[in-house]
Amino acid sequence: MNNNIMLRVILLIGLLGMGLLCGCGYGFRGAVNNLPPEIKAVHIPVFVNNTTEAGAEVVFANALIYEFTRGGVIGVVSETNAQGIISGRIKSAAVDSVIYASQTQSVDRKVTVVLEVIFRRADNQKILWQNLDMIRSENFRVGVDPNQTDRSREEALRKISKDLSERIYSSILENF
Repeated sequence: MNNNIMLRVILLIGLLGMGLLCGCGYGFRGAVNNLPPEIKAVHIPVFVNNTTEAGAEVVFANALIYEFTRGGVIGVVSETNAQGIISGRIKSAAVDSVIYASQTQSVDRKVTVVLEVIFRRADNQKILWQNLDMIRSENFRVGVDPNQTDRSREEALRKISKDLSERIYSSILENF
């Protein structure tokens, strides 16, 4: 009899916990789509790059395409088949030293990227969502070999593109 009561208590606690999670607005990432119902697919062109970071425009667009594909809530298609277009512009990518080994030699640097992202309807160009100043920074190690430093900076840019793409995806679908 004691085991039966204990089982009921555990089951009741579990059900209450599930009720609290559902009742507080918690949802699984990517499962929410607050877009207008006619938006079934988007087109994501290569970003405009106003920086000296060669190839960053492709890295950022590909990260966003990956995020939407991974989410699976709405499709990523060609411009002619899309109901929405997500365009982006890399406004700046500044590199600053953050840790110094001496007065003239830095050990760690930080790259800070500022993006402009606009989501429009494809049919009438009406803006559905925008963020004109998305900012994200990432530190990277300065190596003795300049090629290693470049690879570290590129990895930091990839991390930034991944993080910002997750924020864009969530903002467009969930916080619409």
